[in-house]
Amino acid sequence: MPLSKAPSEFPSMWGGTATSEAHRRLDTAPRGCKVTRKPAAFATPPQAAGASVPHATATNHDAALTRPLLVPQPRSVEFGEGALVLPARLTVSGPGDWVETAADLLAGGTGLWLVPAEEGALLRLSEAEGVPSSYTLVCGSDGITVDAADRDGLVAALGTLRQLMPDWAHGLAPLPGGELAVPHVRIVDDPKFGWRGMHLDVARHFMPLPFLYRFVDLLAMHKLNRFHLHLNEDQGWRFEVRKYPRLTTVGATRAETVFVPGSPGDGTPHGGFYTQDQLRALNAYAKRRGVTIVPEIDVPGHTRALLAAYPEFGEGAEGAEVPTGPGVFEEVLHLSDETVAMVEDVFTELLDVFDSPWIHIGGDECPTAQWERSDDAARLVRERGLAGVEGLQPWFTEHLRDWLAQRGRTTVGWDEIVDHGDMPEAVVMSWHGREPGRRALAAGHQVVMASNVPYYFDYYQSDSPDEPFAQPAPSSWQDVASFDPVAGVADEHLPNLLGIQGQVWTEFMTTPAEVEYMAFPRTCVLAEVAWSGPVEPSELEPRLRAHLRRLEAAGVNHRPLEGPHPWQRGGEGRRRRPDGHGPALTAAQIADLANY
Repeated sequence: MPLSKAPSEFPSMWGGTATSEAHRRLDTAPRGCKVTRKPAAFATPPQAAGASVPHATATNHDAALTRPLLVPQPRSVEFGEGALVLPARLTVSGPGDWVETAADLLAGGTGLWLVPAEEGALLRLSEAEGVPSSYTLVCGSDGITVDAADRDGLVAALGTLRQLMPDWAHGLAPLPGGELAVPHVRIVDDPKFGWRGMHLDVARHFMPLPFLYRFVDLLAMHKLNRFHLHLNEDQGWRFEVRKYPRLTTVGATRAETVFVPGSPGDGTPHGGFYTQDQLRALNAYAKRRGVTIVPEIDVPGHTRALLAAYPEFGEGAEGAEVPTGPGVFEEVLHLSDETVAMVEDVFTELLDVFDSPWIHIGGDECPTAQWERSDDAARLVRERGLAGVEGLQPWFTEHLRDWLAQRGRTTVGWDEIVDHGDMPEAVVMSWHGREPGRRALAAGHQVVMASNVPYYFDYYQSDSPDEPFAQPAPSSWQDVASFDPVAGVADEHLPNLLGIQGQVWTEFMTTPAEVEYMAFPRTCVLAEVAWSGPVEPSELEPRLRAHLRRLEAAGVNHRPLEGPHPWQRGGEGRRRRPDGHGPALTAAQIADLANY
């Protein structure tokens, strides 16, 4: 896991259940936001001259009810007077695939049924000039117009449109008798960063497939467009590889789980994996929501589960079992030609499932102790003309980078991939604070800032003793809001700063509910920073409180801003915070972690 990186059916928020879509088919610096009031309702011209707009109702709702607080904050918001009440059968026009996207994203809790119309549609979608992911949304007395630069912009606009509706529209089913009113408004919007990502570790604790669909929906809801899916670790292998079936028959299961080193385990076997067809369907689902899944197979370290299944590919790994507890283990791949061929086979099957332009190869926390003791490793060093065993991982990373490039994919790795020199054309994900990212930018790399403090959401959310067991470092929502990922980056390097990403590591999270508690509201705040830039917590708080009501409508187990609910606390059981364990780091330690 890049402090050392020391579960039922889940309905889709944007369209009923994730597995039942057929019934919904068609019959650089922080920016300020302009929020104003207009004396009259906006008028949006009908698609054809003289066309009527059926089933629409103009209303003069109280302003407090028709001016929602938005997260992320758009670049420009101008509210008019009044609101538009949408009918259950909503006419829509635009490119065919965009209309289908709107049908997907506006179903479910809204109760809307989109009906195609060539002319006079109430919802009008069109492609327009603009920067990637940008859009303009206008709601007036005669309908709603969305002009988007691309599909990403369309998804962002539809997410904003949903936030303009009552909170209950984010629920899993429509509110009986509820009036779906949208305020008259003009919004012009575009993101600060192109890479707006969240990472989920499903290796330490396997998460049920329906939850991955729900997680995709939550990312799309927040205008996040990268889902970094961490598929293997020492503690478990989750990706079906047909050529190497023992990866899942053996490597996907551990005997039990130890939550606190030195303490007894829970005595319960844990495991699970995803078939290729399951992940292929998930990938398609995410694409329709503007989310690119970036899969990760972590090599050459963090491979105990692989070596438990196939010890012949390791350095003295005979008898290795899937570990039951967290930690960094010395077992690594033996980088022979045979092992490299096996890794290529694994990635070949991965590329057949995921069409992401980016493939994450891990590369973090790879000890060299076994290589230093290995005669075979010494021989490989000599044969390949390397200076020492510390050159084995860079050689392997370069080989894998070139292999992926030949297949049209770009390599992404944790910042350790450039510890022993540059790795041209590889994207560096900077988790040791900002400094490795700044160095990588200076060397010409593209970079994603994924700083452990404050972007690791397995860290404690406060110093309250009620917080459930977590990694012993602080990361409050306020920290996420005010942290500037661009600090110290030279202007000439900014074009290569792709964006930012939050990380959820699951050593201490066993269920989707626990993941949601740790991820939200911090993910909401990360989305604000990714889309609009760092923000003062005092400015964000009113909007965040309003936004949490949307999460409540969706049934998300988020942490309240005041602290955990009684049922979310650590208590005296497995989730109890051990005595003396918590975010008790000094200011100097925190500064060192985050490279402030």
